[in-house]
Amino acid sequence: MDIIRAIAICFFASAGYAQTGVEQSAWHKKYDGKLSVQAFVLNTSNTFALNYGDQNLAIDLEPNKKTTLGLSVQYDIVAFSLGFAPSFFADNKDNGNSKMTSFGLDLFPGRFVQRLDYYYQRGLSLNVEGGSIYLENLKTMKVGGSTAFIFNRRFSYRSIGLQNAKQLKSAGTFAPTLSYFYTEVNGRSQEGMGDKGYFVNVALTPTYYYNWVIAKDFMVSAGLGLGAGATFPEGGEAKFLSQASALIGLGYNSERFFAGINSRAMGSNHQASGNVAMDDAINYATAFVGYRFDAPKFLVKGKEKIKERLK
Repeated sequence: MDIIRAIAICFFASAGYAQTGVEQSAWHKKYDGKLSVQAFVLNTSNTFALNYGDQNLAIDLEPNKKTTLGLSVQYDIVAFSLGFAPSFFADNKDNGNSKMTSFGLDLFPGRFVQRLDYYYQRGLSLNVEGGSIYLENLKTMKVGGSTAFIFNRRFSYRSIGLQNAKQLKSAGTFAPTLSYFYTEVNGRSQEGMGDKGYFVNVALTPTYYYNWVIAKDFMVSAGLGLGAGATFPEGGEAKFLSQASALIGLGYNSERFFAGINSRAMGSNHQASGNVAMDDAINYATAFVGYRFDAPKFLVKGKEKIKERLK
């Protein structure tokens, strides 16, 4: 319990500062005093495609599709989730010892949205025209995140996840987003693949989101972003990067209970080397159900003490 309290104090040191002066709006409602917990079923993957222009050849690297079971918790401006792929799901039983682990952390200081992600995959299929080879020991790892700024105060990004906020009236916003990811492909343990390599992608993506309140407690969300940046490959020069992102969701959100479906994707394209282009895509689809509990006393007291110290 002491460890949990220490983590909570560290989180809410920033939360207490960021939320100072934030007012309730007629356009959305916050549930910062509640502990929102949701269970979700998630299908996510990081796929790669190499396009050899001079040979008219495309090679796809696709992980085995796995269904992830996860838990997400949010209190005040902090949210985190953890997922794993249990073997009792039908599509996880015959995957050649493949593995998928994902972790996410969201922070909402003021009008900023901070997202941190981690993806680990083992076991990918190398697909070419006319055939496919399963590489059981090929691994990929991606870590990074994004920082966005919400221009329209009437818009609630936090309500898209339906955890501790609710959009009351339809609203949209422009949200420039800076994303940054380190991606590693490790073939050291896979026969015939050789060493490992990595690249770093940094992009600025102007994005527009819209929350459409279609009925009491029901909302549709959508977002689209197009941007550009640079990729920094291992041992090479920086190259131009184009990037696109999309989001769509549907949810039910009452005072205590919430549920919905959510899908988002992010794709980038850049020159890997010479006449070889690489597509890198993250696909994310989830169905979730959750409930808002009264926050434990130690969280409430810890938050109050932090705010007192910051005065």
